[in-house]
Amino acid sequence: MKKCFVIMPYGGDDEIKQRRFKGVFESIISPAARMAGYEPKRSDIAGEPGSITQDIVRDLANSDIVVADLTDANPNVFYELGVRHAFMKGSTVHIIDQAHQLPFDVRGYRAIEYSTDLGQVSEAVARIAEQIKKRQTQSAHSDNPVHDALPELPRNFMDTGDSALREQLRSLQATNQQLQEANDRLSERLSKIDPEPIEKKSPEVDVDALLDKAYEVMKSTGQYAVLSLRQAMQKGPEAFVKELRAVLKSPYLVENDFLEMVILCKEAGLDGHRRAVMELAWRRFPHSDRLLITFADALDDSPNEDDRNRGRVMLEKRLGIEYTDGTLRYSRTRPFEEFIEAVLLLFNYYNRSGKLDWILSVVESLPGPQAGDPAILRNKARALGKLGRVPEAEEAFLQAVKADPTDDVSISWYGDFLDDQGKYPGAYEQLEESVLADPEDGKNFIQLAIQILNRGYHRSADGQIRGPIDRHARARFAVPLVMKALEGQPSAPLIQEAVRVLVRGGALAEAQAIASGQRPEGSFNTGPLDYLLTRIEQRKARVEGMHAA
Repeated sequence: MKKCFVIMPYGGDDEIKQRRFKGVFESIISPAARMAGYEPKRSDIAGEPGSITQDIVRDLANSDIVVADLTDANPNVFYELGVRHAFMKGSTVHIIDQAHQLPFDVRGYRAIEYSTDLGQVSEAVARIAEQIKKRQTQSAHSDNPVHDALPELPRNFMDTGDSALREQLRSLQATNQQLQEANDRLSERLSKIDPEPIEKKSPEVDVDALLDKAYEVMKSTGQYAVLSLRQAMQKGPEAFVKELRAVLKSPYLVENDFLEMVILCKEAGLDGHRRAVMELAWRRFPHSDRLLITFADALDDSPNEDDRNRGRVMLEKRLGIEYTDGTLRYSRTRPFEEFIEAVLLLFNYYNRSGKLDWILSVVESLPGPQAGDPAILRNKARALGKLGRVPEAEEAFLQAVKADPTDDVSISWYGDFLDDQGKYPGAYEQLEESVLADPEDGKNFIQLAIQILNRGYHRSADGQIRGPIDRHARARFAVPLVMKALEGQPSAPLIQEAVRVLVRGGALAEAQAIASGQRPEGSFNTGPLDYLLTRIEQRKARVEGMHAA
């Protein structure tokens, strides 16, 4: 049986993580490998006696397929992944726990998300098995940045050995013999047509021109193109757009190149250019599900209604959303790996256009596992709430939060629902919980700041939620939360949102300072922020204590 080598975190000294990752290997990765016709191997479980490092390198070089679990961004895993990428152009499958995000270096390459929830394990096994089969049959296609940046590398580093060179030489000799025979036959036919001697002279070849052309092609694709765009971004929007215009003229761009460019346009806040990039990508790759999602997402952000409707129709057609007997229903016509993401994007269209009953019709027609997804449940709950079906909406929100207590979006939407019901202290508390669920997402801090500016409730020094306070005093409590959201290197859209929030809240001087890249000056009340930071530290301490135990 062909061999599938697995590189993944082992959990270190953390027994909980050890059991978790071993469970992922035994319950998801191993069954997927065997389903695809491969024998799985993990070095700590099936390694041979001797040097572990040497065994791992040999396995990375000789295995027919490698599955890399990128969860937790483990440095050992990424070191081994880099070795494999250098060895092989293809035949590597990236996977990651759906609760984690891919690091930037490999974000442009496909990764299969999995969940350890019992109801989703079989689906994850099937998806990974399908990807293993696909990678093995498409080993000539690059699946990593090493071979994209250096396309002249051999597909398999073993191909550089003497035996491989002799085999290539024999192949070239055979091809040359065939060409010579064909040339002789052609010369004989020409001599019959024109008996006069034909002077044969090979045209001169400009080697420098050919190599210059090859270099230009290399620079206009893959990581070279992305790097040139990033460098141009540092010089300002005009330089970025000029470079983007030049790069997009290349006929050698692949799907991942377009996806990287979309990310850069989004970081620069250039939504119109983002849609232009996807328009060109979609024309070149009209059958790509990943590009469909990205294009529809770009259209969803357009201020033009025709653009938004175009994205909606594209998603409905690909998902199989049909009108039957006056009811909108889902009918899956073919596998669609980005199913949840596509449905949620479609719900955004329906919600924006007030088609709330369409959301409920689609949810009711979904199969059980999909209908119970937390993201689906929260969309159902929001639609019920806006339709005035308050008890059903609250029940659906509680189901969504219970299904995934770490989902900051579900918690935040529940807070918005309570705000709509006039339950402002409860809404404030839920928005605090969304911050605690994901304190790295600056948007959660801004949402809490908006709640303070709009309703005037806040967390006081005694730990109680009090209010409402005078409208003119609210900015003093909200500005520290906004500044916390902008720590580090915030994206252009996040900065723009912060400025809009403060302008609407009457904090014009603070908004002007942020827009100018400066820190607002003045006397602010950090009570709500201090409370959250304390809770965040307490939660970290509890988690570390559990791991230590």
